[in-house]
Amino acid sequence: MIYKFSDLFKWTSGKSISPSDGNIPLYGSNGIIGYTNSAKYENKIILGRVGAYCGSVAYCSGKFNATDNTLITSCVENRILTLYAYYLLKSFNLNNFAGGAAQPLITQSILKRLKCDVPSLSQQCRIASILSTYDSLIENNTKRIRLLEKMAENLYKEWFVRFRFPGHEKVKMENGLPKGWSVVKLGSLANISTGKCNREDAEEDGVYPLFDRSQDTKRSSKWLKDCEAIIVPGEGTSFMPRYYVGKFNLHQRCYCVEPLVSQMGKFLFYTIMFYRAYFLSVATGATVPSLRYNNFAYMKITLPTKDLYTKFDKVVFGWFAEKDNLQQQNTLLARQRDLLLPRLMSSKLEV
Repeated sequence: MIYKFSDLFKWTSGKSISPSDGNIPLYGSNGIIGYTNSAKYENKIILGRVGAYCGSVAYCSGKFNATDNTLITSCVENRILTLYAYYLLKSFNLNNFAGGAAQPLITQSILKRLKCDVPSLSQQCRIASILSTYDSLIENNTKRIRLLEKMAENLYKEWFVRFRFPGHEKVKMENGLPKGWSVVKLGSLANISTGKCNREDAEEDGVYPLFDRSQDTKRSSKWLKDCEAIIVPGEGTSFMPRYYVGKFNLHQRCYCVEPLVSQMGKFLFYTIMFYRAYFLSVATGATVPSLRYNNFAYMKITLPTKDLYTKFDKVVFGWFAEKDNLQQQNTLLARQRDLLLPRLMSSKLEV
């Protein structure tokens, strides 16, 4: 049966909020951008409202919060199931309906005019069940990934923040630091550079990952770097770093921090993660906070002894390998789900 979106959905705008400590997912226009300690919504669909990810679609069955560049979507009961609606909206390519002169913008008035063919509730349930099987596997893997990340983060804090590293009882403190430790500038430990490409250079079938300012990983047929790297967005509000080893392409507004010494990369990654508040304090720009080269080069960090950061690298190496394997599984699962999605929604594949 054909319905207008206004007969199926109701929308409210998210609120201005930034990531903080907590375990409640915080959604922006490009999905989860961090976590917070407050929840405002539950079992809703999240649409990207404005900007580069206008028209993006996410779904959270549990409690969450969302920023002001999103539209929180509720479904009209007895007409459309929330989980089916999520997949329906994903298949719609809503960014094609965006307006806006300065930047893409999708409004409630635009959404209300759109139409779609909605099958029976029983058919919706079967379709949603098939697609959600893939998403459940992805979600389980994602939870395991976050657990591994938390284990490494906690170990970093235990050793390098609380100074409870192996053998700490026998090490004397000098000037507030364990003996042999020092305060140095990040620029003395790593090569720091930016990328050269734009988001438009992304290619769906690219061989190499392309990292931009979002937490999504795009693809490229070209590579710019082949190294161990900590990648930090040069613009935004979270400056969430990522760790990668191998060949990759990089957006021109992203920074690559390439360690000069082997087995230091994972330590530097968690150091940058731990000192993210520093980036927030030095970022400039009235509209979009931005980082400059000097913000990285002159960033002061506490450097432990070589033996200790090398030992840290060895301990977390297996956790990083398992995390990479789970991420590869998720990539394959997402690809299979996305191949099924248009066929199920168009009834080309009967269920």
